[in-house]
Amino acid sequence: MNTRAKIFVLPTLCLGGAALLLAPARHSAAFSTIGGSLSESQRDVRVHDNFLDVTANDNVAAAAQFPGWAGAELALWKAIVEWGSRLHGDGSGDPLNTNVLGDGGANFDAFWAGSADGIGTSNNNIASAQASCGGGGTLAYCETPITDGWRIRFCDEWTWDDGPGSVALRWDIQSVMTHEYGHALGLGHSGVGQATMAPSAGAGQTTIRSIHADDIAGVQSVYGVAAATKPTIIATVANAGANTLTIHGTQFGATGNEVWFTNRAVTAASIDPIVNILNVSSSGAGTLITIPIPAGAGPGDVLVNRPGGGGATLSNAFPTDLAGTFGTPNTPLPDISAITPSTIDALIPGTAQTITISGTDLDRATNVLLDGVAIPVARWTVVDASTITLDMPQVTTLGLHELGVTDGAWVDVFAVTIVAPATPKYELGSGDPLNVIDVDFGVSWILSGIPGRVHRVYASPSNVPSTSRAMQLDIGNGFVNLISLGKYVIPAAGWLRIDVSPALLTDPGANGASLYSQTVELRLPRPFDVGNLQSIHMVR
Repeated sequence: MNTRAKIFVLPTLCLGGAALLLAPARHSAAFSTIGGSLSESQRDVRVHDNFLDVTANDNVAAAAQFPGWAGAELALWKAIVEWGSRLHGDGSGDPLNTNVLGDGGANFDAFWAGSADGIGTSNNNIASAQASCGGGGTLAYCETPITDGWRIRFCDEWTWDDGPGSVALRWDIQSVMTHEYGHALGLGHSGVGQATMAPSAGAGQTTIRSIHADDIAGVQSVYGVAAATKPTIIATVANAGANTLTIHGTQFGATGNEVWFTNRAVTAASIDPIVNILNVSSSGAGTLITIPIPAGAGPGDVLVNRPGGGGATLSNAFPTDLAGTFGTPNTPLPDISAITPSTIDALIPGTAQTITISGTDLDRATNVLLDGVAIPVARWTVVDASTITLDMPQVTTLGLHELGVTDGAWVDVFAVTIVAPATPKYELGSGDPLNVIDVDFGVSWILSGIPGRVHRVYASPSNVPSTSRAMQLDIGNGFVNLISLGKYVIPAAGWLRIDVSPALLTDPGANGASLYSQTVELRLPRPFDVGNLQSIHMVR
């Protein structure tokens, strides 16, 4: 049977209710209960925003711990998290009072589920406005079947305000929702005048946004004090490139967790709005969860529900915009602050560590990534906690790419731009002048430059220069010992790899032989641009 907890308007706001009994005061506590509690499946809260007042939806200022929402929805979201087991994010959101949001300390956490397309029934957990409540001084009411959910209606005979600043003599949506949601949790009215669940308050009042010690005692009496085993989220870190979210916390189940996300869509009033991922495993002794971000998820709250039942298995609600970092992760994590240079040639010859990744805790990196793929360990070196040096590999396209670092769970990325080198670049073998190549396996080289330009590759057993009006080479002994290895057009990627068959290479003999090579860009005006000198030692 439904009960209706009402707010009546007298000279001040009076909060009354049908079939509500005041519990006897004990140790100054004066809260009362109306019987029942919300089950784990009834933690979602939605809004059907049909408020008529302009002031109910004129707040468009972003709130850091409530990403993606504004207006009445934002005010209502702030109201429900006040009853949570711990601070919602960093607790900010109420600029008028000394209140931090998230004071309940019980085995209870509400879940912001977004917008609904209608007012729903008395068990769809939706707050909305009602054009007229039929007079009688009713300001708002909560229909509370409790175990099957609730419905909250705000009477639009009154002028509503979404705050978050002063609401003058209008009615504060956040304050009234904090009170009405207390009824949805199973609380009646309090005999403590300063309590949010007190039966009266005034128009323009905002102090009841913050629950009082008596309200906290009430919610803890219904749901129990937050258990030490209750999962706790302390940070969320999104990786936009990989479309993953890493959740940091404690007490996650080793397997079988559910992760809940706010729905990005306006959902039908009759459906379960939660976007969830089932059967999720954790790592780090229950401190880390990394999952793909579901297509239907949007900015809002994330919760982890570990295996089992009851409020002690459901984590606190934690904000995320699915794009950045909220909170402070469990341990120091590798973080990139700069990459030098951030504009990188498509080919940087040689294995000298030419790219510098700067940041903090980089000594925790287990891999360096290029566009999400691990770079071979031989190409990068951890110098210290603030520096990694990198021999940049080639990418398949010019333009923006992502270099990243990871500790195996967390990934931090930084954008770099790959450009075609203005002058010819060349790498023979591995690019190391001391590199020894077994010609039985062939030789490869990479040439790079502006796409569409024509390059010719020359080799020589001599590193005595060859000079003419057309070009100045560091090899060839006056063009006497110069061998042409072919003519090539630079493709759109800005670089080209050539593999030479062993049959085309000169026998180096028993003692081996050195091979020197350069590239020449064939274009007018002369002299031609000449690439960097490369050499290898060939053996058989």
